[in-house]
Amino acid sequence: MPSTVSQSIQGTLTQRAGGAPDARAVVDAVSRTWQFMAAQLEPVIGERGVGVLLDRAVHLTGKLYPWLAYTAAPQDHADRLARLQTQFARRDAKEAAEAGCALLITFTELLAGLIGESLTERLLASVWLDTPPHPDHPKEDANHV
Repeated sequence: MPSTVSQSIQGTLTQRAGGAPDARAVVDAVSRTWQFMAAQLEPVIGERGVGVLLDRAVHLTGKLYPWLAYTAAPQDHADRLARLQTQFARRDAKEAAEAGCALLITFTELLAGLIGESLTERLLASVWLDTPPHPDHPKEDANHV
């Protein structure tokens, strides 16, 4: 994926986490961003497709951040999210932010490999805070984390 997507992910997480984020703010920023991504993608590739890609992204990102890997297969989307939130909450803000960014970038790259970069960018453009919101995407207050 182009570096602009990486920059969009980093910028979005930074804005959602606030000026001097603690680990909890980073967890919330990663979770909220992930939920927006999933909401955009589930109508296209289904909840199961999103889950499979997230599981693969967790596995790949877990090579750099071993603490991120699942200890057992998640049961559903809520279970995946709860497990990830727990893992991120156990880290300091800097490591959680780096791992969260890496996870979302890896997920986006996997998605682009599946459906193409152009469609990936179009589907996720409204998730990034530096782009105009999609009409069907709920407007978000960038100051509220």
